[in-house]
Amino acid sequence: MSVHRVLIVGARRRNQGLGEFIAKYFHEQGAEVCGIVGTSSDSVEDTARYLKQQYGFSTQGYTDLKSAIEQAKPTVVVIASPTAVHRQHLETVAKSGVSCLCEKPLFWDDGKPVDPKEVERLVKRFCGAGQLLQLVTQWPETLDEYYSLYPEVRDQPVERFEMLLGPASSGINRVIDSLPHVLSMVHCLTGLGEVQNPRAAAKNPEHLTVSFDYRHATGSLEVTVDLIQTPESPRPAGYALNGHAVRRSIQLPEYQMLFTGESGKPVAVADPLKKRVRNFLADLENGKPTDKQQLIASMIDLKNLVENLQI
Repeated sequence: MSVHRVLIVGARRRNQGLGEFIAKYFHEQGAEVCGIVGTSSDSVEDTARYLKQQYGFSTQGYTDLKSAIEQAKPTVVVIASPTAVHRQHLETVAKSGVSCLCEKPLFWDDGKPVDPKEVERLVKRFCGAGQLLQLVTQWPETLDEYYSLYPEVRDQPVERFEMLLGPASSGINRVIDSLPHVLSMVHCLTGLGEVQNPRAAAKNPEHLTVSFDYRHATGSLEVTVDLIQTPESPRPAGYALNGHAVRRSIQLPEYQMLFTGESGKPVAVADPLKKRVRNFLADLENGKPTDKQQLIASMIDLKNLVENLQI
């Protein structure tokens, strides 16, 4: 595998940010973290110092993405910045000719409706230049451990999917932050389709249930999502296929993820973010093209949910 040079936008961990851990896992996979981009000189210096102390690698700090790309000459840019600035960062990366791993959702401009043509235009820029653009979709990476608990489910048609998540945000933001996780699982399980009949019910101010049907090529999937506002980590999480549920727990201090199913016996889960980084690098090495349709669907489905839920 080639030694890739990785530039990370948003390497500080704030709230639920994953930039720090993405940096760690690229380093562990043998890539060189050639730079980090932040909002101020002080913040990037602090982050570079922290990464050196915590994970043992040195990197350069920048406050402007365009300049960072020109000077650091990365082969990969990771966008782990707040969602509201994803679009401008994606535009810059698209012009640069390098590949990109982007946190979910692809972008979301507060107060502005998503324009499907704009999504398609942006994704096509990566496709046209042969750049690999993928999202940080780590939950599908846990399906191997899920099926080890429920091997009988692997070959069943999936008719019901339920998920539990604990976003730190509230209001409509918890939907924008959380539903991309759900959609990544839905797309993995059924392929691409269409959101139908979205609805929401608040059990209390901290607990929102979102439901919808997902019509796909071979049928319809009934989806139910429980969002329980949880300010601090570790947050509640789990999912069920056809009623067979796993609940995620975190074993500290090593931060080992565990799944507990109906048997009550926990099973260790390989870190899905680490697997996501490894698989992105493998796809890059193998020349895998950007999946234009999946990226567009991830945005269109999220748009349809957010715009049609009465919250």
